[in-house]
Amino acid sequence: MKSFLERKQRERNFDAFNVINIMLFMGVLVAFIISAGFCIRDLVNGAQTSPMPLIGRILSIALVFLPLYLRLIFKIQFPRTATSLFYLFLFLSIYLGSFLDLYHILWWWDILIHALAGLLLGFLAMFLVNHLAKKGANSPVYIFLFVFCFSLSLTALWEIFEFMIDELFGADMQRASDLVGQNALFDTMFDIISGTVGAIISALCCALLTYKDKNFVLQFKVTKIKKDKISQIEE
Repeated sequence: MKSFLERKQRERNFDAFNVINIMLFMGVLVAFIISAGFCIRDLVNGAQTSPMPLIGRILSIALVFLPLYLRLIFKIQFPRTATSLFYLFLFLSIYLGSFLDLYHILWWWDILIHALAGLLLGFLAMFLVNHLAKKGANSPVYIFLFVFCFSLSLTALWEIFEFMIDELFGADMQRASDLVGQNALFDTMFDIISGTVGAIISALCCALLTYKDKNFVLQFKVTKIKKDKISQIEE
């Protein structure tokens, strides 16, 4: 009877996460599409001459489908909590930050997003650690170092990506139009510092949880989808 009740509870949790992810998916997708519609209107009316904002929104719409791409093309599925955090991060960073311009309206929004990115990238590293856990690489010290270095490396790569996009396509991902000289350097350094803080927090959390439970890493297992279930949509 107990195992039956536990199975029913897991099924209810499964349905709840499905509903949450579907709502997040639809909400972010609709927000991005509406924003793209406004860009098209501005281009048609001549209020905007550069196509870059519209291209950015089209790429953002494609990014919303990333979990579905992974499921259909590579036959893998991340845990639903990771999918929920992915959609939430897209909404906070791309829609509110870039499309609604909170990066310029609120001075601390850029710092918040980079700290959040460092935190999420740290937990993303746990998916890689999971594959190494079978070899005994699941000690708290190893977890801390791996998660911290992985998150900080991707944070630095993102700053390089922003610089390249600005230089090659004339975008303003680094807010170079508002900041010059030492102020521009401070902005980049604060982004990296924020990402470092997020990386440290996620590394500490993962290390402490691993110390308490050696099986903690198994919660980040990436599952392989069976062929008869590929057609089922589970965001």
